[in-house]
Amino acid sequence: MGISKVISADSHVQEDPRLYQERVPRRFRHRVPHIEEIDGATYWLMEGKKPRRLDVATQVETEEDQEREFRADPEGGRNIERRIMDMRRDGVDAEVIYANESLMLFMSPDPDYQMAIARAYNDWAIELFRGHLDKFAPVAALPVADIESSIAEVERIAKLGYRSAKIPISVKAHPYNLPMYERLWSAFEDAGLVLAFHAFTSDEDLYPEDWGEKDGYGGALDFMAMRMADGMGPVSQLISGGVLQRHPKLNFVVVECGAGWLAWLLYVLDEQNEKKHMWIQPKLEMRPSEYFKRQGHVTFGDDPVALKTIEFTGAQGLMWGSDYPHDEGTFPHSQEVIERTFAGVSESDKRKIVCDNAARIYGF
Repeated sequence: MGISKVISADSHVQEDPRLYQERVPRRFRHRVPHIEEIDGATYWLMEGKKPRRLDVATQVETEEDQEREFRADPEGGRNIERRIMDMRRDGVDAEVIYANESLMLFMSPDPDYQMAIARAYNDWAIELFRGHLDKFAPVAALPVADIESSIAEVERIAKLGYRSAKIPISVKAHPYNLPMYERLWSAFEDAGLVLAFHAFTSDEDLYPEDWGEKDGYGGALDFMAMRMADGMGPVSQLISGGVLQRHPKLNFVVVECGAGWLAWLLYVLDEQNEKKHMWIQPKLEMRPSEYFKRQGHVTFGDDPVALKTIEFTGAQGLMWGSDYPHDEGTFPHSQEVIERTFAGVSESDKRKIVCDNAARIYGF
């Protein structure tokens, strides 16, 4: 391949099942995420979210199917030695690591509960990976329902050694172009943390009722595709609202949404900013696409469309990720996927996307 290092900018770890019972304040422990049997079926329960069926996957046919989603790993990627063996097998040298089930913690209507869950996860994850930060960059969880608490947590996790924190990919009532977030963006910028938006982390529950059901009516496929389209929201809002103009040192990343949509979005932002300039505020000093190229990043795994549109997006804002160990990810065939999807891409651009961009913003 000609690339000496590969960094996955999107990988996952399954939370320890004892995590929240042991670490959140006692007043919240009866509400923490947990697995429960209901009418003979197994569900993952989290406050503010519909129960998720865990025990029906209709076609787990191959050995590799069994390896994904931690089906064959009861430790859920928490055994560092085993994890590193999987990385070597997949040709991956370092990982940016997100939560697994706790991606959805933002759906609870209780800001104090959200922050208690986030703080518990943040303490646990940095403890797990602290001795291996040359290979792993865990990403903290950060609710934004109470901005003052969010700012305090940014300052706390920066001292713990975090390099990034994720917030909901969308907040329906309060989009990210609103002035209410200004001090939060300053806190991220001052702390040098990468601002992350991961797919499937909206503050509203859009989970399909028929997920995992044998008589499903298409909800799962529609959910997977359309929740990736949510990645356009924060890109547009941070640019259009002048956030990146006011905070030139703020790096952000949209994760696990693919990137084939990015070229169209940047083009239409440039086009409309020019043609509708008489209506648009705030006035931007640069073209919208130039702000993204300076500060924005989007991860993808198997997305040849994104690589066919580099002339519009540039390569400096794209980052590859295996999405280990999810079914939709590239493990254990990441090297083959990279070879196939990067066909025709220059070695310089390939190196940026599979290694250099992530190394730069996460400090590997």
